[in-house]
Parts: sequence; structure tokens; C-alpha cells
Amino acid sequence: MRFTNLKCEDLRPDFSVFEECRLTVVKRDIISLNINVKLLKGPVTNSTLSIFKKLNGYRPYLYNTTYDFCQFMKNRNRQIYAKLFLDAMLKESNVNHTCPYDHNIIVKDLILDESKFKYFPIPRGDYMIQLKIAAYNDWKADVKIYFSILGDL
Repeated sequence: MRFTNLKCEDLRPDFSVFEECRLTVVKRDIISLNINVKLLKGPVTNSTLSIFKKLNGYRPYLYNTTYDFCQFMKNRNRQIYAKLFLDAMLKESNVNHTCPYDHNIIVKDLILDESKFKYFPIPRGDYMIQLKIAAYNDWKADVKIYFSILGDL
């Protein structure tokens, strides 16, 4: 299991700036994800999270689902698939509280570890997580995280 690509796009450069958006090779087949977003205005009041699997292009995974991230963070137990997936990732970030977010958003040295996903069986393949950030009912940023599952978990 490893990251393959990362794309960060500022849709409104007057709202936020990606100071860091990169993947770093730690050692062979171990890649860490680093994102640092400086909020110039705030707060972030809404965001959506979508999970896609590559099948002749990227298609929604499991079922066509987009989670309202702010609502999800208020009650993580309502969306069990998103909870299992994000619990494995939120420990390496400062996004572990409910909205609004009015500070820099940092994900530091996130490494996909198979042991974190033991309750979330994922078949091998290529996946994408898309996180769209909004404030004042306007899209501000779009982050796409690509990763591969090399063997069945």
C-alpha cells in the first residue's frame, strides 16, 4: 500500500496557499504525504470527501458517496467506511476537530500502513481520495490523493 501521486489546487489564491504539497520517498516502497495549507482568510466551513477506484477512469468506490466532512467530524460513527478510513489518517494531521477550521492545515509524514486498515478490507487496485474545501458557500481548494493497494488487505 503506497501513495502514487498528489495534486493540490488553489481555486481561490486569495483564500489559501499551499505552502507544501508533496510526496517524499522515505525508503523503498515507503512514501510519506506532506501538506501544509496557509489560510489567508477563514474559516473553512464546509468540505467534502469522496473515495474513487480506478476502473476505466476513476469511479466512486463502494457506492456513489460524498461525505460532508464537517458533519462527519461532528459524528464520526454515522459513516463507518469513512470513519475507518480517516481514523487511519487523522493522527498525522491537525484536522482532528470539528469545523470551522481557522488555522493552517497540516498533514505531516503520513505513511499508509496496512495495519491501520485491518478492519477496512480494500481489494488491490488504484484509488483516489478527493477533498474539496469550501467557505462562504464557494469552493476554495481541491486536493486529490492517489494511492495503490499492491495486494488484498
